[in-house]
This record gives sequence, structure tokens and C-alpha cells, in this order.
Amino acid sequence: MVKNKIIPMIYDEVFKSVLQDKESEGYLTDIISNITGIKKSYMKGNIVFKNTELPKDNFKEKGKTTDLIIEIKENIINLEMNKNYYEGLYEKNDSYLDKLKEGVITKGESFPRRRKIIQINFDNFEIFDERKVIKFEMIDKERGLVRSDYVYTGDVEIYHVNLKSVIKKYYNKDTLSKFEKELLLMTLDNEEELIEISKGDKEMECVAKKISKVSKEEELKGIYDIEEREEFIHNRIREHAMIDGYEKGQKDGIKKGKHEGMIESKKEIATNMLNKKIDIKTISEVTGLSVNEIEKLK
Repeated sequence: MVKNKIIPMIYDEVFKSVLQDKESEGYLTDIISNITGIKKSYMKGNIVFKNTELPKDNFKEKGKTTDLIIEIKENIINLEMNKNYYEGLYEKNDSYLDKLKEGVITKGESFPRRRKIIQINFDNFEIFDERKVIKFEMIDKERGLVRSDYVYTGDVEIYHVNLKSVIKKYYNKDTLSKFEKELLLMTLDNEEELIEISKGDKEMECVAKKISKVSKEEELKGIYDIEEREEFIHNRIREHAMIDGYEKGQKDGIKKGKHEGMIESKKEIATNMLNKKIDIKTISEVTGLSVNEIEKLK
């Protein structure tokens, strides 16, 4: 890895490891409080991290894994780090909420305890507007009435935190609030910047040290390198599939077109790798093409 470069919290492994650390409790409660309005004093000492694999609908269904699920008294809070936007991202996150809603009533209770379901999405991209925090809930559009203010329902609160808006302020050298600095810590990949931003605040300093420590673990560095490489390849394949495959799909059927586009994209990437003298075995592992397919591209 590059000198002073660290693995930021936008990567799930770091996100989970840092926020579940006992010394990060002050940082975590401060962020949740700023987003939802829940008081820090209410949360202090009451945070329970739950199993992050949600229940399955049936035996064959693959387990759905969320980033973090926290129980704070009558609140269930799902924290999601969305590193990149892709089609279907929020449908996936909505499916987590459905599972959580199903699991909030404890079996065997005569009068089941009802809990509030809250999801906080940390978006490493700007998809709505420039606001740092946007809250979504079930509302009467005509009069602005929030349904859960009147009757108990299974409605949930969904928050989207725009990390890019904070990054823009930072690089424009604008003054940042403490909350904005806390969010910025999630995105920084330079150790010196991490130390500088957290300086003078004990809670943030603890988080900065934890991020640096986790980043230097050899196993995680390997995960990071593989993920970066795979993301590059997948992005290239996705780009070509959208250009070539999707256009073909308009005539021949979207499914067939995407498949053909993916194959052509993999071949193009393989050809470029061959031109750079990369060995065939590695090319096969990265692209998924067989050795024979790659040999024909020479």
C-alpha cells in the first residue's frame, strides 16, 4: 500500500470493526444522535450489537447480511455503508428492513414489545441533493401528516447521509462542524489527514487510531487489494455491458444482450492484459474466461 494510505471506513470490514469497538461508543452515539435526534444520554451504555445475518425465508434462500444492526432499548437501528451506487442497492437495503420488521415481535410474549425500526444509509455518493442528512418516512403528501405520529404502524424511518457533501466542504477548505468531521473520518484514506481532522477531540482520536490499526492488519490489506482489483474489472465490464450488451438487448432481448456484452467486455479486458504481458492463468482468474478462450485472443 502507498505510504500514509489507509483503508477508510467506506469499506465494510473497517466500518464494522471500528463502530463495534467499545472505545468508539461516544463517536457512534454522537453520529446517531445528530442524524436521528435520539439523545446520547439515552443511548449511553444501552447499545447492543445484534447478529448481522438476517433470518431466511426458506431453507434455500441465501442469508442476507447487513452492515450493522444495533438494539438501543426499543429501537432497532440498521447502519448501512453504501460505498458505491448501483442499480438495486436500495431494493437490497429495503429487503433488510422487511426482515427486521418481521423479527421485532418476540415469540411467546402475550403482549409483544413493539420497537422502532430505523435505517441509516451512509452514501459515499450524491444521489438526492446537497443536504447532509435526508429523512424519509410514510407521509400524507397533501397535508404533510406523518402516519406514525397518529397510529402505531410498522412504518420505518430511513435516513440517507450524504458523505460527498462533507468531502466537498473539506476540499473547499470550508469550516466543518464536529458532526461533519465525524462523517469525514469515514471517508479519509490518508493517515496524516485522519490525525489532523481528529486532533483535539478524544472520541475522534480513538476512532482515528482504530482505523489506522485495522488498516495495517495484513489480512485486511489483502482483502482491500483484491476488492480494488475486482471493482476495477467489474466497473469495466459493467460499462461495456451497458454500452454494447444493453443496446444489443434492445433488439435481441435484454438478458441475452447483457450476457453478450459481458463476454465481449471480458475478452477486451483479457486482450489488454495480454498486451501488458500478464500471464494467462492470472487473466483467466480475473476475467473468468477459460485458458483456451484466452489463447484464441492472441
